[in-house]
Amino acid sequence: GAIDLKIGNESYYNNVLSASTTWSLKDLTIEKFFDFPDIKPGDRGEDTIALRVENNDSYLCANVKLTSNNDNTLTEPEALVDANGTTTGELASAVNFVWWADDGDNVLESNENIISQGPIGALGLGGSTTVALADSGTNIWTGVGGPVPGAQTLYIGKAWCFGTITPVALPQDGLGTTSPRTPANSSGGISCNGALLDNSTQTDSLTADVTFTALQSRNNPRFSCVPPHAIGTLTVIKTVQNIHGGNNVFSDFTFFVDDGFISTQVLSGATTTVPTGVYAVSETGVSGYVGTYGGDCDIDGNVTVGVNEHKVCTITNIDLSANITLIKNVTGLGVLAAPSTFRMRVDGTLVPNTTSIAVTSNSPHTITEDTKVGYTFVSLTGSPECPAVLGGIATLNEGQAITCTITNHKN
Repeated sequence: GAIDLKIGNESYYNNVLSASTTWSLKDLTIEKFFDFPDIKPGDRGEDTIALRVENNDSYLCANVKLTSNNDNTLTEPEALVDANGTTTGELASAVNFVWWADDGDNVLESNENIISQGPIGALGLGGSTTVALADSGTNIWTGVGGPVPGAQTLYIGKAWCFGTITPVALPQDGLGTTSPRTPANSSGGISCNGALLDNSTQTDSLTADVTFTALQSRNNPRFSCVPPHAIGTLTVIKTVQNIHGGNNVFSDFTFFVDDGFISTQVLSGATTTVPTGVYAVSETGVSGYVGTYGGDCDIDGNVTVGVNEHKVCTITNIDLSANITLIKNVTGLGVLAAPSTFRMRVDGTLVPNTTSIAVTSNSPHTITEDTKVGYTFVSLTGSPECPAVLGGIATLNEGQAITCTITNHKN
């Protein structure tokens, strides 16, 4: 049997179809997925890459390599903020990508699996990463390891932003390649913001190689895009310490292992087999907690896994105390008593005007004040958690801070 991998691309630049980076299914020669000579902060693009193997079921692998990251010359505005001078460019760290398994309509939709997110600069100059699109253990389109069918066209979506990129997936319309939605008439499922960039990327340039490989799957049931000898293992262990009233547990957090191109969700305590290389461990979850890394990870969550090495990284989260700030407001005619002369309290503890008090989260706290002759309570206002009356209850989440204003009127 024979196989023949053909690649096509439909490309948009700033929501307009880009003819120079668009082509139908073909054998690649010198085609470019990304070929834009003068991008500006906030510029964006989207490519839907089509892959089709004729005629047998096959495994598919992809490789991305950063081949240049040049500073070139220095303009005067660039020189003022570019600490590297002309040594290394900053553009590769400022252009961010999102890759996903697409259904062929050029937009990110709610049920489409994101396979990578971040700047290509994370690879490092000359660095590369190999991604399993479909091998014995992985298939980005089905979620179950195995080859792609012969003579079937499959799609990968790739969006980029010169700035901060955020997935904002559109609802799945189920129309695939027949969908009328494109980046030209929708958000594309991506938000792009270049507002945080400075002049350090002026005159910079980058190039990268993207390689796709197909291998016939018949009689090759255990093929892996990453050679088996170049692997190690990594375990992430989560500990949650609730010392200020927090009530969350490790299962409320989600953990990821990122090699600079692929971000993989992992389970706490589970051992994950990974290709050798440098990884960043991260988490998402509950606000109001401060996290620290330990074990084999450095303080930023980075860890290097060598051949046949087993590394263990720990993440410890401690809940932050909640805080209530009380402010006194005095109204009326004539000479008014100074706000500092009123005695406001949280759970019976005196809280001076404009002062904060740390309280236990997820517990009720009573806000009161001592009666002052000649003045009448008017209102208790502020954050939504503030009670409406004296003696009312406020309950805060971990790390939450609220401000409540007590108003009194002179009789």
